Amino acid sequence: MATAAAQAAARLRDDHYGVLHNHLRREGVEFTEIMAPAGSPAWVFDREQLWNRVEARELRKDSQLARAIEISLPVELGSAQCIELLREYVRAEFVSKRMIADMSIQRTKLEHHNAHVLLTLREATAQGFGPKMRQWNRRNNLLDWRSSWANWANLHLARAGHRVRIDHRSLDEQQIELAPARRIGVGRPLECIERLPEHLQARFAEQRRIAHENGAAIIEVPAVAIRALARQRRSFSSAELRQFLASRTDGAAQLDAALSSILACSELVALIPPDGGPTQYTSHDLMEAEKSLLRRAQTLAKRRTGAHGSTQDAPRDAHGPDDAHWPASLRNSFADVIAVGDFKAVALSAGDKEGFLQAARAHWNAQGKRVRNALVAADAAPAKDDVVVLEGAEMIDVKSLEKLLAAAERARAKMVLVADSQRLQAMGSMSPMHDLLAVARQASPFVP
Repeated sequence: MATAAAQAAARLRDDHYGVLHNHLRREGVEFTEIMAPAGSPAWVFDREQLWNRVEARELRKDSQLARAIEISLPVELGSAQCIELLREYVRAEFVSKRMIADMSIQRTKLEHHNAHVLLTLREATAQGFGPKMRQWNRRNNLLDWRSSWANWANLHLARAGHRVRIDHRSLDEQQIELAPARRIGVGRPLECIERLPEHLQARFAEQRRIAHENGAAIIEVPAVAIRALARQRRSFSSAELRQFLASRTDGAAQLDAALSSILACSELVALIPPDGGPTQYTSHDLMEAEKSLLRRAQTLAKRRTGAHGSTQDAPRDAHGPDDAHWPASLRNSFADVIAVGDFKAVALSAGDKEGFLQAARAHWNAQGKRVRNALVAADAAPAKDDVVVLEGAEMIDVKSLEKLLAAAERARAKMVLVADSQRLQAMGSMSPMHDLLAVARQASPFVP
């Protein structure tokens, strides 16, 4: 109850302890909302009733009452955009699984926005709360939630026209050879640092040491910075490069030295826009990964498709139960996906995707093929004649896609990439799926 009152800047009475938690004077809370599954009783939307009932349901002294999640919202997004992002994420990841989410967005002193979400551990019924849902406590849930947050945040950044991307993985997992900066919690008024408490002075000193070491590493091996920035965005401007270096160098002199080292590095590739706009940059490593991705897609698309036109023999009558209601374009896409050829890519609307994939899986299962989820197959290599399906392909970066296609190519498995057409449109040129769809269309006799 105390946490719910604090994060919502609310006045709530705890019936169990007879305590009144009053946080009405708390500043910085800009948004609060309770989201619940369809059909939930009306009392779940009353914050005081909700958490009193949660507490009343738990009888053990050491019972966990709720799960608290804190999320750092992208600084590039405005308040309304952050609210929309938070709602979509919470609805998809928690409310869809029958959790109740008590949310708030708070503004910090640095003008950053953080979201706080309290999640119930039991499903609400008309009478109260049912048994605890043990599957909500699985250890791998946290990694799944973090990965999903990165995908949703990147989608909303793309919709808002921002090219920056976030990655939920650690720097080691991303193979970025720079040390992470330490979070301090206050700004950087270096001129009055001596007035701060000793523990904050120590944090500033550590932050400056890390920045200096990162700057020295970039000056010595500038490719580490180029590759790190290219993982955030497929191309970047001079201003974005300087902004990237600002938090990873110690002072103007080291920043300028690092910038000079980067501009002279062969890993940096200048992209001259055809319309004469400002020069953009990318990494040689990323360009090679993009070339390799397209080569692998073309190789897979040609495999089992021979010059004798075997794709023309695809079973055009092998459609799903709703085939009579499918438009011709969807029927053609389905015929292509189930046809021979080890690389297929398709963009579908959210309403079409479930029925389309259900029918495709039924067809492959009837042929005796094993259908695998690409994200699971990435941990266990696919076998020959497997069908590896990747949903949400529009959100996957170039190198991850290249790795998946490489595994399919080695195993002689079929790779099927499925994108959400609306999300793909929002991602624009930031998603490599546009190029992969072009490869699939070139190899298909069914898709115009």
